[in-house]
Amino acid sequence: MSPDLSSNRKAMKTIFDFGMCDATDTVYFLEEGFKVVAVEANPALVQNVSSMIGHYIESGQLHIINGAISTNNNPVELTVCGDDVGSSSIYEHKVAARLPLGKFTVLGVTTQEIMGRFGVPYYLKVDLEGADRLAVLALSAAQRPEYLSFEIGDDFEELLTYVSLIGYSRFKIINQTSFREIENQSNLKDRVTRKIIRCLGYTEPRSVRRKGRYFELGRSSGPAPWCSDGRWCDQETVLRKWIKVKASRTANWWYDLHAA
Repeated sequence: MSPDLSSNRKAMKTIFDFGMCDATDTVYFLEEGFKVVAVEANPALVQNVSSMIGHYIESGQLHIINGAISTNNNPVELTVCGDDVGSSSIYEHKVAARLPLGKFTVLGVTTQEIMGRFGVPYYLKVDLEGADRLAVLALSAAQRPEYLSFEIGDDFEELLTYVSLIGYSRFKIINQTSFREIENQSNLKDRVTRKIIRCLGYTEPRSVRRKGRYFELGRSSGPAPWCSDGRWCDQETVLRKWIKVKASRTANWWYDLHAA
């Protein structure tokens, strides 16, 4: 199916946004005409977003689940990050040095449970601050979205092997500080733009324009996989690219894998 879907065709497709946070990505998907099932563990964020874009909930285009992606329905503790609420995590050690504000206890919710209720999505976006593997490893060859993205961590090679085994064959690594494919992350145009911004007295841009719209750096995950920067490549090539950048002193360690 062509990625250039009409609005009516998009409206029939669903995106799962695992790690909704402040709904920056959720709103992007909604504005593109997709239905969205968003999962967020922080009840304060769920309340804020529900108030802010409640009209999407009323219309049936958006459903928000207040819970933490888990392997079962047992209660899960979310440690709230004080210097960036979007970096809150169910793994306390990831937040320990970042001004933890306290904890919320929420119910765990499984990927299979959500798929059983809403079906297999067209796209699954995973951003769970250290817990991405819980969602990725829950997928199977029989239940996998057409597109998948998740944050790259120390378990990247394991997860890349797994998603390849269940049927994903095309991949991109996207730099989350520029939304550029890994081989395009130091292109001349971007370097010149950043130099101009610094000359104007700013440190880094707050947003970048990609595919005809602006995406806010540090909050957005950037363009969806079917319209993200760069070319798709196979498993062997993407692994080689990652090994190369991981060995580089300039690696910023904030990348997403896009899979199709």
